[in-house]
Amino acid sequence: MGNRKARRTAAAAVAGAALLAGVTACGTGDGGRGGGGAPASASPGTGANATTSPGPGSGGPGSGGPAGPGVERLKALALAPGEKAGRYEAGEPVLDEPMSELYDTTPAACGPVTSLGKAGHTAQAYAKTGVPGEWQAVGTEILLRSYKDGGAAAAMKSLAEAGRQCAGGYTEDRALAEAKVLKVEPVEAPALGDEALAFRIVVQDVKDKDISLYKYLTVIRSGPVTLAFRSDAIDTKDFGGVPEEVVTAQWEKFTKGGGAAS
Repeated sequence: MGNRKARRTAAAAVAGAALLAGVTACGTGDGGRGGGGAPASASPGTGANATTSPGPGSGGPGSGGPAGPGVERLKALALAPGEKAGRYEAGEPVLDEPMSELYDTTPAACGPVTSLGKAGHTAQAYAKTGVPGEWQAVGTEILLRSYKDGGAAAAMKSLAEAGRQCAGGYTEDRALAEAKVLKVEPVEAPALGDEALAFRIVVQDVKDKDISLYKYLTVIRSGPVTLAFRSDAIDTKDFGGVPEEVVTAQWEKFTKGGGAAS
């Protein structure tokens, strides 16, 4: 637990420094109104990283069943730095995965809303999109994850259950501060893949409890792969959802590249 806390603290420090640099230089952010209720998280800058992340039931000896795509294939299927999604553009992420993947939640059952499937995936690829020069616009984090033995469907089931159980809110431990999630509301999900879920998440500002901030999460499952989009903005306005252009661009690259075929 101590190591995990140290990881979150170190990662938060790196991300904070990167954010400060991005603001100073008017770096890449995400802008525009979202559409289709798709999710993602805001950040200045964008791109694709990939890591192998074995977990319980994720393809070890004796686990059985076909595995989804590996790291290199997932990385090839994710939006790469410089690729366009309408007015949005992919850039290079500062970290290997979204900061939210390092957060814990209280109660723990709400974890999938903050971090989809902390265990069970065999590989992942991470990309971010923003609008160059618009640091205050909508930012989207894209996380492609591969599973085996029905792990992707199980992750979606866990997310759906967390959305129901945690509709009235929960707490995120962000290492440097605790954040109060006030509401988790289902919104219309895109008609893509084998199944899809989408949520509007209302969060209390950690500095001013009278201010509410908005995040949107959309997750699409295609066979043994999940494509998660988490969007937010440095603004108090409800921006309406994950930008449709981002979901469309990532989905088209994923399917044209052969999708979940390993």
